[in-house]
Amino acid sequence: MKKILFTLIATLFLSVGTSFGQVKFSKFTFKKDSPMGMYPTRKMTDTKFEVTGDRALKYIHVFYYGVNQVNDAVSSDIYGAVNANVEPTKYRMINLTGPFEPRKKYSRWASGSFFYKLKVTAFPFKIELKYMDGEEEVIDITKENLTKFFPCLKWIDVNVEDGF
Repeated sequence: MKKILFTLIATLFLSVGTSFGQVKFSKFTFKKDSPMGMYPTRKMTDTKFEVTGDRALKYIHVFYYGVNQVNDAVSSDIYGAVNANVEPTKYRMINLTGPFEPRKKYSRWASGSFFYKLKVTAFPFKIELKYMDGEEEVIDITKENLTKFFPCLKWIDVNVEDGF
């Protein structure tokens, strides 16, 4: 009786733990976004991902830093170009709009998502998932779970305080 009860409880916990749809990004990078060379500092965010959970997703928001070669988070120059009254921020967000079905792969990109004159790397720090039923989940990206969600990336100790 105890074995059956224990097995039932373990199965219940495992099914609840995996019921949340999660994503795994096989690509999360900046690419050149100026085919004719008109805007040499403009970069696009290019992604490929798979919904690894068993629930459909409505939105996926990935918050990320632009990280320079000395691991400092840098501000995108887009804010100064668009509105001089807006304070530059060191993080950006890519908004992926579904529906995204479970166990399917997708490829999305966002044009003009980051403007920076030197080499810069896209490095995520948080994922927000919104399911089709309205439920939401927030996942903070840590050194321990980075490879679960972004196996294509290596950990960077991002310094948010320095940089321009």
